[in-house]
Amino acid sequence: MNKYNYRLKIKKYRELKGLTQKELAQKIGISRSYFADLENGKYDIKLSMLIKTSKVLRVVPSKLIEYKWERLCSI
Repeated sequence: MNKYNYRLKIKKYRELKGLTQKELAQKIGISRSYFADLENGKYDIKLSMLIKTSKVLRVVPSKLIEYKWERLCSI
């Protein structure tokens, strides 16, 4: 999986829900700066954090990490 794929989707769903980085970070129990680092790809997200994030955004976790199979086959 492209390590940046999930961060773009988290940002997209966060913005669709009208949440700031600070608001989402507070809801999942981390600092805004750490959340910004996750969203910007500085760190890989842990599964537990991905699940918390998906619950707040009200999307299934697979929506945040899904990857087009065609892209994998062309590598």
